[in-house]
Amino acid sequence: MSKKPTEKDLTWAATARCPCGAGLAYGKDQQDKDSPLAYPYNGYWDCSAIILGTAVPGEATHTAQLPFAYYEIKSDRQPSANGRTTRPS
Repeated sequence: MSKKPTEKDLTWAATARCPCGAGLAYGKDQQDKDSPLAYPYNGYWDCSAIILGTAVPGEATHTAQLPFAYYEIKSDRQPSANGRTTRPS
């Protein structure tokens, strides 16, 4: 059984957010098959509230998974993000 992902397990978007207000994110260890984020989050930006399991069903509209191949979203780990992040404080 895999563990529940935490904020530390995610790579966060610098500025892109889900319509619900949560930052977009993806799992850091997507290539590790034992990671809680290996699947279904492999290759996609997604709402961090959905990934972390904190989204309340029916309470807000969320973005669909955004494939890396089609969306250019800047990670907060990129130098050009200049310290911007959607990571919760």
